[in-house]
Amino acid sequence: MQTNGLRIQNIQNGDALSSQSYYRYPSPSSNYPSYMGGPSPAYEDSAYQGTPRYGSSAFMPPPDVFLDGSKRPLADTTADSTRGSAKRSSAPLNNDPVAMHLLVETAISDSQNYEILSFEELEALKKEQQTVNSRIEAVQRKLTLESKLRDAAQSLNRLYSKKGKGIDADKTKSHRRSFGSRGSGGSIKSDALIKSEDELATSVKKCADLSREMFQLEARARQIQTQILQHTAGILQMTHEGPSKRSQSAQSMLPDGISQGARPDSPASIYTYENGRSNRPKAEDTFDERSLYRSPENLDGLMHALKNGTHLMPVVDQGAMEQQNQALISVERRLEELNDRLRELIVQANPERNQAYSATPKVAPDSTDIQRASLVDQQLDFLDQGLRDIGVEQNNMQARSRRSQDAVESRLEGINNQLYNMINSSQSENEEQYPPPPPIAGQSAQEQINYMEEALYNMEQLHGSMSQALFEASSKTSNQQSQTSQYEVVLTGLWSIIIAGEEEARQRKAQRRQMLAAHPDVTEDDLSPDEEGVSNEQFSLQAFSTKVQWLYSRASTLYEKQSILRRQIKQQRELNSKSDTEKEEAFARLNDQIKQARTQQVAAEQELERAIDQLEQYNLRDQQRDDSDSEALVAEQAARREAEDRYNALESEIGEIQDDARIEAAELRAELSEASQQVDNLTGLLRAATAEKEAAEARASEAIAALESKEQELRELEGEIVRLQTEVTVARAELDGAYGTRAQRAAEVAANPSVKKELEELGVKNIELVQQIDSLRRAQEAASRSEAEARESERNLKQELTAMAQEYEALTKDSIQNEKDRDRFEAIIDALRDEKEALEMELSDERVRWLGVRSPGGPPGPGVAVEATSIRMLREDFRKMMRDRTAEGLKALRAEQEERRKLEALVRTLKREQAPVKSSLSKTMTA
Repeated sequence: MQTNGLRIQNIQNGDALSSQSYYRYPSPSSNYPSYMGGPSPAYEDSAYQGTPRYGSSAFMPPPDVFLDGSKRPLADTTADSTRGSAKRSSAPLNNDPVAMHLLVETAISDSQNYEILSFEELEALKKEQQTVNSRIEAVQRKLTLESKLRDAAQSLNRLYSKKGKGIDADKTKSHRRSFGSRGSGGSIKSDALIKSEDELATSVKKCADLSREMFQLEARARQIQTQILQHTAGILQMTHEGPSKRSQSAQSMLPDGISQGARPDSPASIYTYENGRSNRPKAEDTFDERSLYRSPENLDGLMHALKNGTHLMPVVDQGAMEQQNQALISVERRLEELNDRLRELIVQANPERNQAYSATPKVAPDSTDIQRASLVDQQLDFLDQGLRDIGVEQNNMQARSRRSQDAVESRLEGINNQLYNMINSSQSENEEQYPPPPPIAGQSAQEQINYMEEALYNMEQLHGSMSQALFEASSKTSNQQSQTSQYEVVLTGLWSIIIAGEEEARQRKAQRRQMLAAHPDVTEDDLSPDEEGVSNEQFSLQAFSTKVQWLYSRASTLYEKQSILRRQIKQQRELNSKSDTEKEEAFARLNDQIKQARTQQVAAEQELERAIDQLEQYNLRDQQRDDSDSEALVAEQAARREAEDRYNALESEIGEIQDDARIEAAELRAELSEASQQVDNLTGLLRAATAEKEAAEARASEAIAALESKEQELRELEGEIVRLQTEVTVARAELDGAYGTRAQRAAEVAANPSVKKELEELGVKNIELVQQIDSLRRAQEAASRSEAEARESERNLKQELTAMAQEYEALTKDSIQNEKDRDRFEAIIDALRDEKEALEMELSDERVRWLGVRSPGGPPGPGVAVEATSIRMLREDFRKMMRDRTAEGLKALRAEQEERRKLEALVRTLKREQAPVKSSLSKTMTA
């Protein structure tokens, strides 16, 4: 924050000059009251106003602040009491036109960027302001009521809590009461206390919500008032007009200055603006007619008064006149100084263009009052013109600064776009996309600079993460290099196994050909073609990869052929068998087609019933009219034939559907058998891996035991070495004390060969001990390496076991799902079978019903009634026989299905018992 004597410079917001005073009081030119803290709305960033932080969501005071603020009426927060209630004291400004001019210019410059609204928008804002004020009053009333409820709930809660404490104290004293009465009273009080606490919490929550709503409404009201005031100031700034010439009567008052109580004008318009609302007293006509009769010696004073205009002035004493002259001289001097300073500022603003700027008018020492008044006018005109020139220069400078700011902002946007592209290109796909740079707003480059700082910070983080990833990759590369040698050894072993297997296969085929050569009648079609490849091919990664790919393609081809053969065998078996199980599976996948066939069959039955009804009608009519009976029977016979044809067509379609379902069921069984085979294979592999893991753990435990024993031996040997070194040191000290120095002992040893020999033996023994220590250390290192290898192999085995366990779990889930689907399909097949049997029974009944129908054209005879009776009896007997037979077949079929389900459940139970338990597998993996 900086100041230049007139206004402060707000460095944080990037504003050149702010209308905010140094002590945060509003400036004289500001149109905003003192209660609105912070900068004027013209200097607030519009982009910041659109963000969620502007308004109610930026800072949320506690509920107490809301409650304190809600007790004041809205007029206290939205009106300026210091300016609206009391009259403005502007007596010092009335006699200071320069200060007033500065205030006017400041107000005009401050309101240049204010937003001007349309008439509809202004009316909408006013309506919204009224709505918001009414809502504020309603919320304030609710808040007052809820505050009272909250206070009552607090008092009630304190009352219950105190009563609860008193009851507890009474319980401790009166322990002779029964246990039941104590418990019931305490529970009632505790329930009341809990209820009061819940009510208090609810009331506090409501108060907080209402306070938050009150704060948001007040913020919106302030924002609306700010927009309206900005609009008003902008309109006044746009409609501000230049100076207008005063009337002749106003110009006659120039030498005396401005009377008290009038509106002061700016220096540029001083004595030239016409103020229609001025409350100056008009000049009184003080002409005295008696002067016509005075002597001529008084005419000189009268002419002087008329010449200087003093006849319009009130009669004052000589001291007042002298004081006015001194004030006029001081005003002239101040105006001259201001004009000089203003000219210097104009020249400094643009020295190249304003070097020949006109000089300020000077006061002559022997000038009269009228000359001084005209000189004051010239100085004021010069000051007005200078201020206008400064305004033009300021606008030019603002335009140049705005252009430079736009250029800087566009340059920053380009840099931010480059940083954005770099960050997005360096991020991975899973990471959240970095936000793009903000667009150019034309207000300030602070957003672009903030985005650049954040982007550079993200670049530093990305650089750190990439460095960390590079370090990890280098460490992994070193680990992989150590593993590569192991892989090469394993691959070489696999290569030798593959070559040996191919050689063995060639030998078997050669033996087979020799055996076939002994039998000429046998062809060689049963033999597979020879394997490609060289028998003694050298190992290489390319050759190994080619060999593995060829083996994989060969195995996949053989597997496909095997699956095709199995499927063909299953299909052949399913086609050859005619059991009821095949029919049940046939209806499983073709339920929709069977439903369609059923609907068609129902339609055929309806047509058949309609034909039967017609036939009965024809039979009744046949007894009355024989001629018309023949035609009706022909139509009925045609309808019956059509129904039978449709039924035969439906049966053929059902047969085709059964065949298709039989084929699909065979494929499903083949897939189930393959899945069970895979489960068995994986189970065997899992058991083998478990055995290998146990063996590896046994080897690791043995290695650890051996290592511990070696370490124990090493520690014992080190202790022995320390003990021997101590004994040697003690012995040396004893030798030095007993036999003298080393030179003396050397002389004695040279003189005594037995001692020399003993020392040589001790030296040899010492060397042997040192060698044993080295060998033990090497053994310890080898044991540690073997332990690390055992741990690595154990880790690999655990990973393989985890993967195999997951695959086994997936296969188990698939098999369980297949069993569920199979049960569901079997239920559907049973339902379809029942429906089919019911339809067949109805069809049989219809066929039996048509047995005794006389063909059309046959001669009627007297035995028609007897024949009809016998046919009816046969029909009933046949129905009973077919019903019994169908019931027996259904019983047998259901018994067979029940037996089959029991056997399948037994097979599934046996498979689950043979499969390894999941808990034991998890225990083995965690071991």
